[in-house]
Amino acid sequence: MRFAGEFAALGTALCWSAGSNFFAAAGKAMGSRVLNRLRITTACVLLATALLATRGAPWPVWATSTQIALLAVSGLIGFVFGDGWYFRSLVILGPGRAALIASSAPLFTAAIAWPVLHETPGPLALLGMGMTLGGIAWVVGARSDIAHEHAEGSVAVGIGAALLGALGQAGGYVLSKMALRTGIDPLSATVIRVTAAMVAIWIMTAAGREVRETLGALRDRRASAFMAAGAFLGPFMGVTLSLTAIRFIETGVAASITAIYPIFAMLIAARFHGERLTARALLGALLAVAGVVVLFLR
Repeated sequence: MRFAGEFAALGTALCWSAGSNFFAAAGKAMGSRVLNRLRITTACVLLATALLATRGAPWPVWATSTQIALLAVSGLIGFVFGDGWYFRSLVILGPGRAALIASSAPLFTAAIAWPVLHETPGPLALLGMGMTLGGIAWVVGARSDIAHEHAEGSVAVGIGAALLGALGQAGGYVLSKMALRTGIDPLSATVIRVTAAMVAIWIMTAAGREVRETLGALRDRRASAFMAAGAFLGPFMGVTLSLTAIRFIETGVAASITAIYPIFAMLIAARFHGERLTARALLGALLAVAGVVVLFLR
């Protein structure tokens, strides 16, 4: 199918934007750390069920040791390291400035993919990436003047955390692409990534004696429903689509298309959370969408 990778990346952005709004609603009741543990666990169950239904086994027994190793490390870097730092940046900077800095992930991805995967973006791809990232920076930068309490560190710590989160996402992407090149399908790859991350997160939770606190959050049925919806759209559908995207197109290009999800998230939040959209936000959105069009036509 023509543009299969581009449409998969666009679908990733839509899933992550809707999922982030569900996670925002759930996080108000659960807290970000508990939410992160429960959403990765829910996603793992959903993915294993999907793999069982489509391939006859909840775990990809057909995967080679090399594929498992690459994808497990990818999950640890992307979900444990990257998401862990990104959630901290959200607490310190708020969603506006954190998303602005995290939108540098495609640049990290392209920079790592160049020597590791030998993917060299062409002039149109670079133009489209620049337009998309520029539009995102313009939109999210307009929201960065909102005051936030720095509960877990200074602004400098928050900026560093957001950059580390973006770097983790980029590293996870590149390692996933290396595994996909060996022939494993995106769903199997996602199961391995998410399972590795879930195991690591629960080991740390047990070590910190926070298992009872985490499971106790499930008593809030409303928050649990939001968490489950976010897990379905984010780590389940979104991540699977993202791996489908990088299977067909350059990793940096896929990351750039996916990076428009903060704009979709803002549009959804304006409808359901009453957040105000400004002229600057709309212009930035148009620039980012134009960048995506260039990436489709490159």
